[in-house]
Amino acid sequence: MLGLRAEDLNKVLVITHERVGPVMAGPGIRAFEMAQQLTVSCDATLVTLLPLGGDIESRCRIVSCADDHALLFRMAREADVLVMQGLMLRRFPKLGKLGKKIVMDLYDPFVFEAYPQTNLDSPEGRAILIDLWDIMNEQMDAADFMICASERQRDMYLGRLCALGRLRPEIAASDPSFRTLIDVVPFGLPESEPVATGQPALRGVVPGIGADDRILVWGGGIWDWFDPLTVIQAVAEISKERGDIRLVFLGTRPPNPELPEMSMTQRARDLSDALGLTGCFVFFNEGWVPYARRQDFLLEADIGISSHFDAIETRFAFRTRIQDYLWTGLPVFTTEGDSISEEVRARGLGAVIPYKSVEGWVDALRQILADAEEIGATRSRVLAHREAIRWSRTTLPLQAYCVSPWSHSRPTWSVSRAYGREARPWWSRLRRAVMRVWSEGGPRLLAEKSARFLFRQLSGAW
Repeated sequence: MLGLRAEDLNKVLVITHERVGPVMAGPGIRAFEMAQQLTVSCDATLVTLLPLGGDIESRCRIVSCADDHALLFRMAREADVLVMQGLMLRRFPKLGKLGKKIVMDLYDPFVFEAYPQTNLDSPEGRAILIDLWDIMNEQMDAADFMICASERQRDMYLGRLCALGRLRPEIAASDPSFRTLIDVVPFGLPESEPVATGQPALRGVVPGIGADDRILVWGGGIWDWFDPLTVIQAVAEISKERGDIRLVFLGTRPPNPELPEMSMTQRARDLSDALGLTGCFVFFNEGWVPYARRQDFLLEADIGISSHFDAIETRFAFRTRIQDYLWTGLPVFTTEGDSISEEVRARGLGAVIPYKSVEGWVDALRQILADAEEIGATRSRVLAHREAIRWSRTTLPLQAYCVSPWSHSRPTWSVSRAYGREARPWWSRLRRAVMRVWSEGGPRLLAEKSARFLFRQLSGAW
């Protein structure tokens, strides 16, 4: 930053639970790109709790604390601002007690993703969801500043903050919008234009995909809250009249080794196999596309696809894969219900299809595939829209906070702590306590604290 020495800049630690390197999923990409932008005005370091996935070109330092949690705390003590995602405070609660300014990135409302993955009829399943809500409450209690991905998400979080007692009148006196408490930082687009690396990705590379085929690309993973089944059924119908349609799923196994392959991935494979589509009309890329090569795959495609169910996750989701479609100029075909689908419809960036409507997908795809002029016109609208959502613009609220951080008053009581004590069963509280101690000091600290606890109990009994 002009006029400032490096030692004068605020030290910012961007901490992610995701893998960082050539192969990254959405949360890792977001942390990586935010850290790149923060180097413009701060001394930024990106920290991952997983081993580095390999070399990646970066403007900021990237550090793995996978095998050295003490290093994480040393770096955090030296920082001015901590930017965190996900379960970070639950895993390392001491990060919230260092007296540092804390920014919580709430762009991924993970609690909603747990609903389709959890047995809601079981006490264990309900306890898991209660615990996740408690984690979200803890995040919002601890944060000095919060960011999310859309205005719709922000409305939801404002309601939650109201319940937590954090929409304080003294904040409203100077900031009636509460933007200094929570603001919107959408998932952005790179500053550079997408340029192919020179390595063919799909056409002439994948057996069954030719130079003249019409490629529908499904970027990212096949998560349980997505609906690839309706799209596969639609492709089966269109393939009866067009032999050149190809649907390609780019991700089947997430880059985070802590995440298993989801059941929807196998369901999609099974349906494609049953319909006789696999290898001729539907293709599954094994693994994950490297971040630096994603444009090679997308620039060869004709349409970007995203499909999901009518669920609470959809209502507040922000589909990061669609941002890559926009970056590469692809028309976007998506299911209704989320904030991005409203943008697609309003700006003419593609087509919006009703939930679980095979007929809707067939009609929309049939129409655009038969009209080269419409594909070109849609691409032009997509390209014109991109400038407003570059990372340099979307991260401005975060950059402003990290340059000159602030704090707001908090209530003297904590809804999240009271709610958690009453709602969680004893075994859930015990598991949480064990996991917290283990993350702080491993088996030795767990043994020491367990011994002290037993001593206190036995002393009291006598």
